Amino acid sequence: MASNKFSHSQNVLESNVATVTSGGHWFNATRKAIDEFVPGLLEKQEFEKLILTAVIWIESADSLALIMFFGLVFYLPVWLAAGVSIAFYFIWYYNKSAFVNIFMTPLLKFINHDAFQIGVAAIALSMLGIYGNYSGLLVGVIFFFLFKVGLLRLLMDRLEAKREHTGLSLNDRVLKMVLIRYSIYEDVTPEEVSNMEDHLKESFLKFKMKNKKGKDKKK
Repeated sequence: MASNKFSHSQNVLESNVATVTSGGHWFNATRKAIDEFVPGLLEKQEFEKLILTAVIWIESADSLALIMFFGLVFYLPVWLAAGVSIAFYFIWYYNKSAFVNIFMTPLLKFINHDAFQIGVAAIALSMLGIYGNYSGLLVGVIFFFLFKVGLLRLLMDRLEAKREHTGLSLNDRVLKMVLIRYSIYEDVTPEEVSNMEDHLKESFLKFKMKNKKGKDKKK
């Protein structure tokens, strides 16, 4: 039976060809697709939990980069701390699917939590002000809006959405890895996981064609 202990921080909305969360995260996969390609997994794990686990890893780029900056700014020059944090952000943003680990998910969920990030930011910004590090304070405020509010991720997501993808989108890569990790954890043989990419590509193309037809009708 699926566990009901997972706290749903976002709503999950499913259509015939895709799934989207209230936080604006889009996946070209559905409950039916997951059940078809990883049979038995949804009997052990909630569909919403699988989607929101992927969301945790997607949002981790923002929270980890923010915490990294507030840690480095007390030991490195402001420009270097900012540069390292930005570089880390882009590396994690594009490669986060490779780091997915279900045992690390609770820790990332805690780090992603608003209360934790706001608390860290408040303490760090206060200390920067007390020590007279006003350049660090200014960059810290800017980074807070870029990462905590998710402005940089929104910009990156828009740029990614405009790109012509020959493979899976970044979000779908994360979800695919979450499915693989949980199928191994639950000892559910993922016989069709190798075909998941083809299915998600097909779903993505269907969605694009549907949108295109809708635009043509409006014209």
